[in-house]
Amino acid sequence: MAQADTPHPSTPADIPGPPRLLTALLVTMAVQMVSTGGALALSTIAPIAAAALGVAPALVGFQVSLVYLAAAVTSVMAGGIVRRFGPARASQISMATFVIALPAFGSGSLPLMAAAALIAGFGYGLNNPAASQILIRVTPEGRRNTVFSLKQAGVPLGGVTAGLAFPAMAVALGWQSGLWLAALAPLALILVLQRLRPAWDADREPGARIAQDWMQGPRLTLREAPLRALGLLGLLYSMLQLSLSTFTVVMLVTEHGWSPVAAGSALALIQASGALGRVIWGFLADRLGAGFLVLAIVGAISGAGALAIGPAAAAGPGVQLALLCLIGNTTNGWNGVMLAEAARRAPTGLVGAVTGGVLILTFGGVVIGPAGFSAAQGLTGSYAATFALFGLVSLAGAAFAFRAHLANRR
Repeated sequence: MAQADTPHPSTPADIPGPPRLLTALLVTMAVQMVSTGGALALSTIAPIAAAALGVAPALVGFQVSLVYLAAAVTSVMAGGIVRRFGPARASQISMATFVIALPAFGSGSLPLMAAAALIAGFGYGLNNPAASQILIRVTPEGRRNTVFSLKQAGVPLGGVTAGLAFPAMAVALGWQSGLWLAALAPLALILVLQRLRPAWDADREPGARIAQDWMQGPRLTLREAPLRALGLLGLLYSMLQLSLSTFTVVMLVTEHGWSPVAAGSALALIQASGALGRVIWGFLADRLGAGFLVLAIVGAISGAGALAIGPAAAAGPGVQLALLCLIGNTTNGWNGVMLAEAARRAPTGLVGAVTGGVLILTFGGVVIGPAGFSAAQGLTGSYAATFALFGLVSLAGAAFAFRAHLANRR
């Protein structure tokens, strides 16, 4: 383990040491929290907003899919954007899209809300490539899974914040006012990032051509078998992950009689369990030195749990919530491990490009997941039955991850 603390070769001499790592981790996590909370904002108040708009609550799945469709497109260009403008500026651009999108989500106009989803998705797609470029410089090799998983804990923590804040603000202030007020959070982060730009963007390449480099990440991902495997796992696992975040509140309110605030609080607990899971599974991957094995374990538990959602509902709210928290713990546990594995295999200076290439496939699953869930739920008439179908997808991913683990051991 003596080499575990060796920094990445691209680490510049002016950004060393734990204090810089802590700053980088906290800020990138905050950016992730705000963007995830913004992307899921309407999901947490779907019954309330849908009633006001006169549409079916399940349609929120298409809004989430629009966000991640735009994020998938951005991921293709993200490596070039990060190289040209720097990771701090790229993160500021991301936050600026949510300053625009959140008030537009509260506009009450369906066309404007759809446009806002695409704007938010453009910003969301910049987050991980920029954060990976920042974190790889300051993270010792033996701690990468843990650090990247801590950063990715911002996804469920953003869900926790959204699940607690938006339903409460909808009841107290009205659903639109809460969305307008939330735009202050990304605005504050733009100011924080401005102070960090001199150090974080010091190695940017102003002459880098975004259009010329847009296929670099996908080419690298498709060329290397482990990177291809990581992208495919992201596609399969993200389908259940985003569906859990998007449809839990609607399922609990419409099928099980929970109040919107109670269902939002349940989602917050599920996301908190997910945040803890990201840290636990990332730490375990570092300890075992076997990222693909950990990815197989979390996929198997997630899939089995999704199959049990229907029977658990009959056992009472406590059992149902406990199971949903277990699924949240595992279905949120893979992202940091995947990103750390991708960064570890990336050529020096191309972490952002490789991350974007892997995330194209991941966002494909996010696009397919919520929209596919909405369509499947319309056919089955049951959220529990639809979750069971998505559990089978997660189990297929677990089998594939275990096969990749065995292949990488040879």
